[in-house]
Amino acid sequence: MGKKKSNVFKLMDEEDDYFSTKAEEALKEIFSRYDKDGDQCLSDKELDDFAIGCNGKPFDKVSISEIKDCFDCNEKQWLTIKGFIEMYYMQTISEPAETWKDIEKHGYDRQCNLIKNNNNNTEENKKDEENKKDEEKEKEEPKIEEEKKTE
Repeated sequence: MGKKKSNVFKLMDEEDDYFSTKAEEALKEIFSRYDKDGDQCLSDKELDDFAIGCNGKPFDKVSISEIKDCFDCNEKQWLTIKGFIEMYYMQTISEPAETWKDIEKHGYDRQCNLIKNNNNNTEENKKDEENKKDEEKEKEEPKIEEEKKTE
């Protein structure tokens, strides 16, 4: 009997022992959401925002120290995109369910397709929400004035 092919999408490419292309792209896109200044590194604040986005709270001091000791950082000790991928590689080989949880929390499905942007912690999303509220108010104001005229 031949080996049965699985329909389950894998984060890791077994031949390369590295992320599948789609999984790596998803992780890089998630990284970019938190890299507010676009310098390809996560500052301490950006790293905290990432942790909150994944776990609802910032990393503790021990975890931050371990991240900085174990993964690629720049001269300011900020986690680089390379270090971010390294961190997820280590997590994925030991706890793939945790990586799936993080990916799904950021709006991806189990095929690593972005289905919605769930990152409500970004300043951009907050501004979008404020703009939507302002637009809704503007739409309501003419209706109120029209109702007053018809009375």
